Amino acid sequence: MPRLLAAALAALLLLPGAARAQAAAAPRAAPDEKPAPAEKSPPPEKPASAEKPVTAEKAAQPEVAPELDARTKEAIQKAVEKAKDDLRNEVRAEIQGAQSAAEFMGAVAEGPKLQFLQLDGYFRVRGQLFDDFALRRSADASGHFLFPVPLQGGATLQSDGTYAAKGRSTFSDANMRLRLEPTINVSEHVRVKAQVDVLDNYVLGSSDPQLWDQSNPLYPAPLYGSSRRLTANDPVADRAPILPKRAWAEVQTPVGLLSFGRMPSEWGLGMLTTAGGGIDDDLGDTFDRIQFALPLSTPLGSLTLVPILDFDNTGPLYTDPHQGAGVGQPFVAESGSSGRTYAIKVARIDTPDEIRRKLERGDTSVSFGGYYNYRTQRYNYPTTCSTAVSPGSAISGSTSTSCADAPPSSDVNLPVTPSPSIHTSAYAHVFDGWFRILRPRWRIELEAAGVVGSIGQASVPGLDGAGNPISVPVGKVNLDQWGLVLQGDYQAIPGKLLFGGEFGIASADSAPGFGTGTPSLVDTTYLPISTPLANGALPPYGSFQGPQYGQAGDHSITNFRFNPAYRVDMILFRYLLGEVTEAWYLKPRVRWDVLPGLHLDGAVIYSQALNGGSVPAAVSRLASVGTGPASDAYVLQKAGPKPLGLELDTKLTLETGEGFIAWGDMAVLQPLGGLGPGASRAWYLGFGLAAKF
Repeated sequence: MPRLLAAALAALLLLPGAARAQAAAAPRAAPDEKPAPAEKSPPPEKPASAEKPVTAEKAAQPEVAPELDARTKEAIQKAVEKAKDDLRNEVRAEIQGAQSAAEFMGAVAEGPKLQFLQLDGYFRVRGQLFDDFALRRSADASGHFLFPVPLQGGATLQSDGTYAAKGRSTFSDANMRLRLEPTINVSEHVRVKAQVDVLDNYVLGSSDPQLWDQSNPLYPAPLYGSSRRLTANDPVADRAPILPKRAWAEVQTPVGLLSFGRMPSEWGLGMLTTAGGGIDDDLGDTFDRIQFALPLSTPLGSLTLVPILDFDNTGPLYTDPHQGAGVGQPFVAESGSSGRTYAIKVARIDTPDEIRRKLERGDTSVSFGGYYNYRTQRYNYPTTCSTAVSPGSAISGSTSTSCADAPPSSDVNLPVTPSPSIHTSAYAHVFDGWFRILRPRWRIELEAAGVVGSIGQASVPGLDGAGNPISVPVGKVNLDQWGLVLQGDYQAIPGKLLFGGEFGIASADSAPGFGTGTPSLVDTTYLPISTPLANGALPPYGSFQGPQYGQAGDHSITNFRFNPAYRVDMILFRYLLGEVTEAWYLKPRVRWDVLPGLHLDGAVIYSQALNGGSVPAAVSRLASVGTGPASDAYVLQKAGPKPLGLELDTKLTLETGEGFIAWGDMAVLQPLGGLGPGASRAWYLGFGLAAKF
């Protein structure tokens, strides 16, 4: 850039000199020209007062030509314009590179402002009503409901020993959250960021004795005084009242942006990983990570290269060998159990300012990128307690309590009895590509991902001869999964009416149930399952959830799972399934900006399973295939209708522009054949109030 700047300045400085030289050379260039004939009538005399004395210096100067030679002027002008264009392009490239590094993937905020401490965040209160999410259908083949039912009369025990949902089940409550996101600007190039939640999703009215407390023999009606209070080890609350969730630092170096700590993860549309930063979000990805964003100039334009190291898990920990638990420094008890991810991102992304400028000019904004992960873990200690244990104490490995309750040893050099380990030899290659094109009135965005890998030694839950839970090894399991999301928007009336659509698909598995990582979405603490599986057998077909491997001859996991924080709808994928998996969906949508700051969103979502064996309506039956011995004459068939449901979602949102946000939600799910015969319609109502700062 300094060379271009010097060239431009030199051209501008030489321009007047060139003009004077051209003017001085003009009379000498034509010596043969004849003087113009004199006028016959002399001009009128001027008054003496109008005459000005002519100095000798001025009389000696030649007459200046009115215009420069055309070719000389054109050459000089071209040189100046070229220098300006080169200077402008180089400045734009440097600005775009700096912005790409400063705002890469949304995980890095804009540069520090003047104040030392910035405090962002929000306070949110929202209410929700879940009506008939159990769909008034019987428990599935594993004895679980599709969604929890009320404790009082929510289910009835039938004559065959199974439970059935009794009538309409409705839950309603409200909760709150104060989210603090401070930024400490250490200097112009160094900052520290954090995220802390206070009373995170605490239900309004929780953490307090019941209004009519019959267990209080003195006075069972606490009607006076303050009733809202926090107590240690509150049996009602499932989390601490203050939860520090993220803390990381960012350092702007001369060549790129260095980030390290526990930070959010964001990529593309969020199908694979997303930070979940929406004001109505509850989930999101947080990684212990070290990454370096390096801007590069390539033939494809300005790219950002980001190598990443993730610390996924450590396995069992030792406490400080001299000070014990809670103080000092814990450390990893077995480095082979540590899971790591080595990743790299390459992206070309327009920042919000660049997008705004391009769209205002009527240009096209094109962004794209690729994200690759290699994840690996050699050993797993499934029965070792997750809390830190004292060096020298015996790790029995039978239950986690024996680890946590092991007394500290006074001699840290005593041998440790290791718990049983599994040589998992697990690895996975994860590929994700993302593309986005923006025009003043429309948008197209695509994300596709695939997973290939294996687990060297996998196991499934089971029971031993005495009925105790054990892990049953099943050998090597392969991973082969894929998913895709395509979105598009068109502004029919800019700033007023927008039409859009979305298509998503996640690969399926032939095993029973949807493999969302949980054995059931129902907490059985209060309501036992109706027919516990005998001898620890795997869930049969017709179960809502189940492992996606371990069945006879099944040594693969092929169902892809969208990130749970990726929002598609309000009922089916958000609450019943928990995420998009083993299904495809189609979602047309519309947004109407009723007034400035007030907009109405509506969407219809049709969803369908990819495999008829995954749905809770699937059945297992023996079908005849011919004559002969029974073992040869029958085969196990599993099938069910694939359509899952048709859902209508609406949302009305008010944003005042002064930090206050309010919204109201309503959704209805019409179950289709895949969710079981006789399934009833489910309703959702919600509202939210938030102050954002």
